[in-house]
Amino acid sequence: MSPRGAGYAALDEKLAAFDARVRARYPASLQCSKGCAMCCHQHLSVVGAEFLCIAQAVRGLPVEARAALRERVEAGRDDPRCVLLDDAGLCRVYEARPTICRSHGLPVRVDGARDVCPLNFAGDGPGLDEVAEDCVLDLEHVDSVVGLVDRLAGGDPLARVDLFDGVAAVLAELDPGPIGEESG
Repeated sequence: MSPRGAGYAALDEKLAAFDARVRARYPASLQCSKGCAMCCHQHLSVVGAEFLCIAQAVRGLPVEARAALRERVEAGRDDPRCVLLDDAGLCRVYEARPTICRSHGLPVRVDGARDVCPLNFAGDGPGLDEVAEDCVLDLEHVDSVVGLVDRLAGGDPLARVDLFDGVAAVLAELDPGPIGEESG
């Protein structure tokens, strides 16, 4: 079962199968690998059910990893990287990462147009327009499923949790000392 809970198990399995299909069909066209993190240079918001999984993962981090995460939060929002990205370019809560992170780098369709990480499908192999339709993920469909899972978990799929603020709140709950810069 998915570490994100029963509600996400089927979605996580489908995304993993989609990722495997794309990698099997276009192995030389995907540059994504452990530590790349190019797609992690942004601040995200997630639906409530996804944040609950992330919060649980943050609470379960070893003390030294939580201390490093706290230092990152105290440094503030000027760092463009995701708050959960460590200095080695790895996600601190990889198994609990949100759905959008599970699809980064893969060929996607957003508002009817195809898109992909600029590092992928950029070499001598096929271009993005040549990728088979069953290897292009419709993000609007995925977002609808995420919203449904959130609603079934009792959440409001239109309400979002700012990841930086949420992580800061979890860390403050674990250690009520000052967190530094107020977000806002």
